[in-house]
Order: sequence, then structure tokens, then C-alpha cells
Amino acid sequence: MRGAPQAMKPLRYYQTFRFKVVASITFVHLILMLTLVIIVVQGQERTMDRVLHKNAESLARMVAIASRNAVLTENLGTLQEIVRYALHKSGVRRVRITNAQRVVLERRGPAHLRRRWLTVRHTIRVGRYSVGLVTLSLSRASVLRQMAAARDTGLLLTLVALIIGGGAGWLLSRHLTSDLEGLMRDVQRLGGNDDEERQVRVRRHNEVGVLSEAFNAMLARLARARRQADIERHKQAESERLACLTETAAAIVHEIRNPLASIVSGVELLVDDKGISDSERHEFVAIVRDESRRLNAVLQNFLKWTRPAETLREEGDLNAVVAQVVEMYDLTLNREHRHVFRMEMAEPLGPVSFDADQIRQVVWNLLLNSADAMKSPGTITIATTAEEDWVYIKVTDTGSGVQGSAERLFTPFYTTKAEGTGLGLSLVRRIANAHGGWVTITNLSPGAVVIFAIMREGP
Repeated sequence: MRGAPQAMKPLRYYQTFRFKVVASITFVHLILMLTLVIIVVQGQERTMDRVLHKNAESLARMVAIASRNAVLTENLGTLQEIVRYALHKSGVRRVRITNAQRVVLERRGPAHLRRRWLTVRHTIRVGRYSVGLVTLSLSRASVLRQMAAARDTGLLLTLVALIIGGGAGWLLSRHLTSDLEGLMRDVQRLGGNDDEERQVRVRRHNEVGVLSEAFNAMLARLARARRQADIERHKQAESERLACLTETAAAIVHEIRNPLASIVSGVELLVDDKGISDSERHEFVAIVRDESRRLNAVLQNFLKWTRPAETLREEGDLNAVVAQVVEMYDLTLNREHRHVFRMEMAEPLGPVSFDADQIRQVVWNLLLNSADAMKSPGTITIATTAEEDWVYIKVTDTGSGVQGSAERLFTPFYTTKAEGTGLGLSLVRRIANAHGGWVTITNLSPGAVVIFAIMREGP
């Protein structure tokens, strides 16, 4: 069975268009700001390194010029004064002066270079000749401190820019999505409203406004189509009702014509009472009695079909009810046909809720149909099975099977029997529907099987 369509769950905030707009703007803003900070910091670092390197080269050149004579004369005292002077300069950590033979004449500072130091070398020349080498090592700590400060400032500016950009993105998204959210609320409100004059509100003349107007036009067309469909459905229902009434009247006339004619003829002969022997009189009375009972049975079946009883489901033993009907049928109507009944009951069936009287009527009608389908003594198999939420009653015979469309047999007043009313299988299907189930007929070789299915706990 198909269930009613479920309402859509409310959107979480991260699923909304507004959140996606704000997140996209913030993410793009973050990437751009971080890229800008990195470019600026790296450019500033390269600039300060160039300045530091230029200052170091200038100091190394000055030291080389000042120590030229002292290197030639190996005046260590003068060299010491020059080195001490150089060490007093900002950032200088190590000074070393060597002669042309690479012999260290003067050195001040750590013996080993550190990774974050900048080292420059300048040759001491006299004319075209190299007489020594000055090596200066400067610390980049000041550059690194300035870079760290610049990076921190950039990150702080990025954070501020993110807050400003996120707020601006939220305001922009609110402006962009407010109309969409209003349209969504209107559509959700209309989803539970059967008013044919329903409309959504057009808030502004923009894209959403155009969409709202188109939506209203669609609702108007749907309302017109619905009204037209209702008119056509009412016409069709009236036509079907008249056709059914005509068919029912024709079937009733057909069913009561023969027994009524027999009754009238028998009564006329009894009234005339000329030349009628006692045995013939008893025969005519029996005919009138039998045809009256037949006429009453037709009318009773018609009343059952037109005014079905209410289905009252109670939990019970379905196997016991089926077995009881089969036993009753075997003791009464089966004496003439002498069919063999085979019972195949599933044990246990589990809890089943059903209307016992209606199920007895179903089994009785199915047994009647199976017995009438076999011209000679045969076998009728009655089985019960179950699976999950469904319980089945299967009646199988070894008769001639179904001639033509099996679905046609469920049409009211349709029968292939000479004395049938055509209401038995129609009542069976009605009872199946009342139990939330269905019924089918399938040809076998030989015979046919009728499967009657009901829901275990009801529809």
C-alpha cells in the first residue's frame, strides 16, 4: 500500500543558500587576504635582506680600505682596533681578516657561522694585487623580528577583514535570499492548504518576483484543471452509476424472470385445477416452493452485495475457521459431487486479525466455485501460508480452469454458470479489500488456483 507523501524535513542552517553564500565569500576573502599577506611579507623580507646586504658590503669595503696598510705591515694592533670598531656596528657578529696566504691576522666573534647570519667578503687590494680578505658576518635577527611583526600585523588585518567580509557577505546573502525564503515559506504554507484560490506573495519586482508570478499563474492553471477534472470525474461517476444501475437492473430481471415465470405458471395450473392429478399437484407445489426459494436466494445475494456488512476484525485462529467451513461444506453440499479435500495448513500462522464471518463467506464461495469447475469428482486443496505482514488462503482445484479473462470473473453479475448470480467472487474481492488485501485467479494444468491475501494486522 502506498503511504501518504511525507513532508520534507526542515533545512539545517548549513544546508541553506545563505550559509553557502556567506561561506563562499568568507573562504574566497580568506584565501585572497592570506595570499596578499604572504606576498607583502616575502617582498618586505627580500627588500630588507637587500638593504642589509648592501650595508654589509659597504662596511666590509670600508674595513678593507682601513686595514690595507696594517695587513701589508702585519700591524696586529691596528687590525685589532679596526676589528673592534667594526664589531660595534649594528648587527655585526663576526669579523675576520686574513692575508694573501689565507693566514688569519685578526678574528673576533664565534668560531662557527650560524644559519641565520649574513656573510659578505671583500678583497683587500693594492693596485691589481690581492693582499688579504675581510669577512663580515651580520645577524638577521632584526630582519626576522620585523618580518614576524609584519606577519602578525597581516594576520590581525586578515582576521579583521574576515569579520568585516563575513558580515558584508551575510548582509549580501540576506538581501539575496530574503525573497527566496519568503517564497519557500509561502510554498510550504500552500502545501497544506486545499484552497483553490491560494497564491504566493510577490514581494519585489526582481527574478524571484517573476518566479512568484509564474508560480501563481501555474497555480491558477492547476486550479482550473482541477475544477475541470472534478466536473469530468462527476460526469464519469454519474455515467458509471447509471451504467451499473442499468446492468444491475438487467441482471436482476434476468435472474428473477425464470423463477417468477415458473411460479406464475405453477400457480395458474393449480388455480385452473382441471384434469390435474394429485401427483401433478404436488409436483407443481414443489416447483413453486423451489423457485420461490431460488428467487429469495437471488434477492438475498443482491442485498448482501449492495449493503455489505461492516468489517469487524478480531485476532483469532484462521486455520480453525477455514477447517470448520471445509468440514461443513463436505458434510452438506459435497455428498453429490464427492470431491476429495486436502488440507495444507501452515503451523503456526502467528497472530492474525480478521472478520470471522466474512472469512467463512470467502472460503464457502471459493469452495463452491472450485466444485462447480469440476464436472467429475476431483481434488480441492485448501492451504494457508504466511510471510511477514501477509497471510494467504489458497484454494486449488483440478477442474477445467478459467476460460477467457480471469479478471472478468470479479465483475458483479458476470457468471459462466447456468444458475449463478455472478456475485460470489465480487463479494470475495470486496472482503479482501476490506481486510487490506487482494485476490487473484491463476490457471494451472489442470485446474486453477485462487489466492486470497489479507494483511496480518489490518490496513
